[in-house]
Amino acid sequence: MANMNQTTMVYEKLKDRIEKGYYSPSESLPEVELATEYNVSRNTVKKALLMLENDSYVTIEQNKGAKVRSYSKKEVLDYLEFRVELEGFITRLAVEHFTKKDLEKLEAIYAKMGQRREENDLMGYSALNQQFHATIYAACPNRMATDTLVHMKNQMRKYNAKTILVPGRDAHSYEEHGKILAAIRAGDAKEAEACIRHHVESVRKTFEDYYSLLF
Repeated sequence: MANMNQTTMVYEKLKDRIEKGYYSPSESLPEVELATEYNVSRNTVKKALLMLENDSYVTIEQNKGAKVRSYSKKEVLDYLEFRVELEGFITRLAVEHFTKKDLEKLEAIYAKMGQRREENDLMGYSALNQQFHATIYAACPNRMATDTLVHMKNQMRKYNAKTILVPGRDAHSYEEHGKILAAIRAGDAKEAEACIRHHVESVRKTFEDYYSLLF
């Protein structure tokens, strides 16, 4: 049991680091170094890495060890194409379940996003962007859809976050989120779905157009 707890601990810490971009795509994850860092056995690290491979966070090659999984341009574009459909579906379902408290939270996050823009704090803006979308997901009754999307977004976070660095993208993003908020405030599920689909399509186009500069 103790060994399993250690394995879970290493798994969770590595997963968190990968999602937050502490490690770069294709960066090696040496078992010996990780075992020393976390004060666990190499076998414990190996088990944690196998769990991460199973969840598509790392790739493991014989005689080469584990690396943070990287995604090709096409794979990211395919993910964003799927995200357009899934996020639209989630948002449409979420609107009728939004409470007054949910709306107040969304409005507060949007106001903070505006403040971060004015301060040119794009990373802070990006973090609030994640909270904005998470608030919508939380109101959606279809947990299978939201869990699937969140899992995919966590794996792609390193790629998603960079689009905000494209000059002018923050202004478009802020406007797009404002339209999403207005539609939710009006209780218009179809319009909210259309707005969020447009937003994710804009992210996809930005990624496609500026891929060579971002990566």
